[in-house]
Amino acid sequence: MFSKEIKIKAVLDYLSGKSFTYVNRKYGIKGSATIYQWVHLFKEFGVEGLYTYPSKTFYDYSFKIKVITWRVNHRASYPVTAKRYRIRNPATIWQWERELESGRLKPNDRRSRKMTDKKPLTREEFKKLEEENRRLRIRVAYLEKLHALTQKKKNSQIKRKHD
Repeated sequence: MFSKEIKIKAVLDYLSGKSFTYVNRKYGIKGSATIYQWVHLFKEFGVEGLYTYPSKTFYDYSFKIKVITWRVNHRASYPVTAKRYRIRNPATIWQWERELESGRLKPNDRRSRKMTDKKPLTREEFKKLEEENRRLRIRVAYLEKLHALTQKKKNSQIKRKHD
């Protein structure tokens, strides 16, 4: 592992016009893509992007939903969304979306520091949310079936025209 100071110096050398090979030799970097990754992180997140975080970053459920909703509403790419919300890996957002679609994205038992001022849901509120979720799942299933039927009808009409 390289210290943040070495990472910063290496990136600044590279950005000032020094060659990739020169920077790798000067700082003892063996990996061919390492300097490019550091430069990318520096451009995306500034100096803060070069810090290594010892533990896995935790994102709470509401933040994940906020990110997914923004991406869908703005029809933004994963990298653009990741940059907006300062998420280091755009694939993380893709993973959250897959989990949401499959029903595996659920509120975590762990509470974020930001949520400490919020009171927990009452049983009635939780049951209402569960019922709404059930209704939405039924609606999505209905729309998927309807879409499949319309596609089937279109395909059969196309086949008839060719006959």
